[in-house]
Amino acid sequence: MVQARKPNHLRALHGQAPRVAPIVGGPLGRPEPPEWLPEAGQDEWVRVVEACATHPTWLQHGDVAILTAYCATWATWLEAAQDVARRGALVPGRSSADLVENEDGPRLVKNPAVQIARDAAVQLRALCRELGFTPDARRRVDVGGLEQDDDAERLLT
Repeated sequence: MVQARKPNHLRALHGQAPRVAPIVGGPLGRPEPPEWLPEAGQDEWVRVVEACATHPTWLQHGDVAILTAYCATWATWLEAAQDVARRGALVPGRSSADLVENEDGPRLVKNPAVQIARDAAVQLRALCRELGFTPDARRRVDVGGLEQDDDAERLLT
């Protein structure tokens, strides 16, 4: 079993040099989302950028492409999940064979949005790991210090 990496504050306690993540193009700051992203993707972009702003080195200019992919995938997943919630996992079929009435009405088939949501969820999970958005990914990545001047926070980290 692979041992978890030691956080920098524990490395310092043991006299080891801190691990430093390479800066790729500098901190991202708070850029506007791409105009072509769907509204849900733009909203997610703003939410993520604001959430990561307390750690100025978390998102860097080199992360724009993967953040964009994450937000686009989020919008796809959200639209598909809303369709499943609205119409259900089973929908009336549209082919001529499906339109044959039986005692229960037209034949029901799997809502295509179920598969779209499932595929997007798999992609989201991978993108979240890459961006350090999951608890496990955050444990393995040093995202830098908080951008605040709080003595109590420094003592706890």
